[in-house]
Amino acid sequence: MNSRYSYDENNETWPVFILAILSVAVIPLTLQSIYEILFIKSKNSTTTIGSIDESNQISSNIKKFRSKNKKSKIFNKKNFILLIGWLFITSLIFKISTTEISSIPNPNNFDPYELLEIEYGTNEKDIKSHYKKLTIKYHPDKIRNKSDEEKKELEERFVLITKAYKALTDEITRENYEKYGHPDGPQQTLHGIALPKFLIEGKSSPFLLAIYIILIGLILPYFVNNWWKRTKSFTKKGIHNDSANLFVENLLNYKPSEIVKIETILKWLSQSKELKELLPSSKFTEENESNDEILEIFNKFFQKLELKHYELQIISKIPILIYGLIDISSSFRNTEITNVAIETLKHFIQRLTPSIKNELLQLPNVDVDVVDKTNIIRLSKLLKLSNDEIKSTLGIKSDDELIQTLSIAKKIPILKLIKAEFKVPGEKIVTPNSNAHISIKVLVKSPLHKGSNFVKKIPEIFLKEDESFEYLKDPFKIVNEQPILPKTYAPYFPVEKISNYIAYIIVQKDGKIADNPIFVQNLDLSNLELSQNQFENLENFKIGTFKIPFNQPTPNELGKYQFRVIIKSLDYFVPDLDFPVIMNVENPAKLEEIEYDIPDPDEDSIAGALAQLRGDKVNRIDDDYESDNDDDDESDLEDDEDFSDINTDTEDESEE
Repeated sequence: MNSRYSYDENNETWPVFILAILSVAVIPLTLQSIYEILFIKSKNSTTTIGSIDESNQISSNIKKFRSKNKKSKIFNKKNFILLIGWLFITSLIFKISTTEISSIPNPNNFDPYELLEIEYGTNEKDIKSHYKKLTIKYHPDKIRNKSDEEKKELEERFVLITKAYKALTDEITRENYEKYGHPDGPQQTLHGIALPKFLIEGKSSPFLLAIYIILIGLILPYFVNNWWKRTKSFTKKGIHNDSANLFVENLLNYKPSEIVKIETILKWLSQSKELKELLPSSKFTEENESNDEILEIFNKFFQKLELKHYELQIISKIPILIYGLIDISSSFRNTEITNVAIETLKHFIQRLTPSIKNELLQLPNVDVDVVDKTNIIRLSKLLKLSNDEIKSTLGIKSDDELIQTLSIAKKIPILKLIKAEFKVPGEKIVTPNSNAHISIKVLVKSPLHKGSNFVKKIPEIFLKEDESFEYLKDPFKIVNEQPILPKTYAPYFPVEKISNYIAYIIVQKDGKIADNPIFVQNLDLSNLELSQNQFENLENFKIGTFKIPFNQPTPNELGKYQFRVIIKSLDYFVPDLDFPVIMNVENPAKLEEIEYDIPDPDEDSIAGALAQLRGDKVNRIDDDYESDNDDDDESDLEDDEDFSDINTDTEDESEE
């Protein structure tokens, strides 16, 4: 029985088919991988501005753990699979380029004009002429010195050429061709399969069928099921649902009369599902025993004892768990637990037990017993002492250790508030039922820098934001354009971490969090590289910007609404920013009363030249800049009276 299927016995089609399928998957993924390698910064690739060298402080145990957990942008599973894909593509291209294509036309794709090598519409005389030439070339009686296979191919071609000639000259044959597309009338329908026949109908076909069943019926469902279970088992913040449920339960059972301490947060963390899964099977027994085992690991970490690999893995999971706890506690609007959770994270990052001297204890080479006896608690106060006094205050024994300690201390950033206000993009005032955000301008300073009270005199021109259409469309663009923060100085933490700030709004009326906090990883720390003289020059230092979205429309009723903003470092023990901000919701009709300052054209511009011809006023840049400075100084001083840094560095200010 004749087969109804046409197989690719000469390997002409299936390599092209597989090449097309592979190319669709491999080429886009390769381009994406190249883009990520060249243009996208990885988690371990950040700016070097303000970075702190911690290489001399990291223990061999931590270095070994980091090297095992460090992911390369080039040598990873994805790129390895892509390499295999390109090897397959290369082999397929080679096979296609070296495979001879059969010159026999497919009888099912009958085209008499193509077979006779003439153009459509050629007259009968020319058809006969071309036919005679081809019969001389392909007639079986004319074939000499050919192999049997070549003779067979030429004979088949001669038959097709003859049919093509008749299809264009013989009435019956032409009628069949026009009606059925073939001079012999209706043809059997053939289905082409781009695979060799032995794979489908040969002895290996049951084996291939088994592979197909295993692949489609077992392996693919297994990976899809695992992916689905993982997706459903973890929250958007990346913590296990069981851990999130425990946090929610603890928050629901929390009584406002209870004092939440770092020990409380540690107890909650010890109940986390992902931490228990990292325990060896010998340690994973009853729930309470597992909790105690994890708490014991926490104690070993804070006591600076050497940890095993699985214990370091448990510690490395702490940041993501605390981020999840912060997200949940802020959803409960619980300010106290959010604050304590942030402090707990900093203690893990710097590997310090609770102490009021943590600003000093986060430095290397210090003697804890000596520091405990000093009255100094601020880095800014410490760095005003002489080198000998610093050595005795910190218990440092050698000059080399002192140099290392000071190099780290001066690069720990401290924020000073310059200005904070509610803003509505494109508006001069805050209008009812509008989308507002809080724009915050800060000065980043080193603990070594003195005299930062001049922030009150910074001219408004230095604080003015771009009001182009692009920035009005995306008010947070100015924040994202700032440099990415460097790696945190955390030589005792198992994994490298990028510096972070957290900012959130508190409603003054009830002292509760207004919305979920935002995490900020973009801030220019170039001020830390400035000397004291350079720092005091307005043209040298950079002003940082925070923007906190107010994720609900502004109130419909006019009036003043009081809020607080808290900005904390998630990595270093430094004074936090905690200041009031007033939302003054005003009548939109007031916009008509506001006089918009339309600047006069510059004298050296075309508009300025035309204005001079008309006798209008033009803007002389130098004079205008001086007058603007004077006005801005006064207005900024008035604005600054509305803000007070609640947790300011009082020792620093007293020195200034």
